[in-house]
Amino acid sequence: MKVAIVCFNDTFFDRVRLLKRYYQAKGHEVTVISSDFSHRKKQRISILDDADTLISTPPYYKNLSLRRLYSHHRFSRLAEAEMERLHPDIIHSMVPANSLCKAMARYKSQYPKTRLYFDINDLWPEALPIRDFEWLPVFSEWKKLRDRNLPAADLVFVECELFLEGLKPNRQYTVLHFARSQKPMPLHPRLQQDTLDLVYLGSINNIIDISLIRQIASAAMKIKPVRVHIIGEGETRDRLIAEIKSTGAEVIDHGILFDPIEKQEVFDRCHFGLNIIKPNVMVGLTMKSLDYMIAGLPILNSIGGDTEKLVDEYNLGFNVDRNHLDALADAICLEDPEQAAKRRENMQKVYTKFFSEETFFRTLEEVNA
Repeated sequence: MKVAIVCFNDTFFDRVRLLKRYYQAKGHEVTVISSDFSHRKKQRISILDDADTLISTPPYYKNLSLRRLYSHHRFSRLAEAEMERLHPDIIHSMVPANSLCKAMARYKSQYPKTRLYFDINDLWPEALPIRDFEWLPVFSEWKKLRDRNLPAADLVFVECELFLEGLKPNRQYTVLHFARSQKPMPLHPRLQQDTLDLVYLGSINNIIDISLIRQIASAAMKIKPVRVHIIGEGETRDRLIAEIKSTGAEVIDHGILFDPIEKQEVFDRCHFGLNIIKPNVMVGLTMKSLDYMIAGLPILNSIGGDTEKLVDEYNLGFNVDRNHLDALADAICLEDPEQAAKRRENMQKVYTKFFSEETFFRTLEEVNA
């Protein structure tokens, strides 16, 4: 059969690559359609590994903007035109962009024998820090683009259980967690006990709770010196660095590191990874969590839903109570070394159990049996 995987956002391409491998292993002819504008780099790209067709898409430079919505809309219409050209037997469409739901549902209505799968990797606008503006028509209509068209799909995947709270319960959803093909890294921690080393990994954007990171660093600084390592970049990077430094903590900015060994060298020097986002943002799992798991690095976590449960159930670090940061500081600065070593092992065990390539493929097999 012919399979079309449609994905606007290059940040979802770890998942796209796994999907492509899965469908190809089934003997299907797979075409991956994406944008020629990189969300990560905010610039045009001519090559994206594992993408077969790059659609020319209007650029945007802010994550929350009408220009971004227009870019999504334009991509979705052109992706629909690609479906008219390819006539696939299966469409596996990543969401967001929410506008892809409308475009692919429209195609499905014209070709009802086509199997349509929606794969929800983020809930927009729910996963954005816009609580004071949710009443604006632009956001309610943005959400309706998704919700009105989900019933057209034969299957709807969600990347975490938390998303089920934000979706209408009038259909069946399949939880297909984020996954990686990477194996866990060897554990060789080199921790200094006279300092607390934390690391923030990933995009530094408007959903990161910079204020809470500053408060954690400030509370810990009362007990011992703190170093915060940063791997990544983004529009609020300078503010993050300034807020951390205001506590007296040291910041080590590593920039962007793609090489797993280079990242592991940083993780091996750190006691915890920061998995901190603003409250009331509907996110249950983050891709950075998988990086921390692969590295065997315990986390300080403020994300509810799936991640909060995993941290509690499998002893992966600490869920951050915003009202008791001094107690958190005591726990992380005076941590028992045996417990610290156990948490590193637990992180990798949870990754293998829930977020490995094997688990991902097994879930797809179960629903496609």
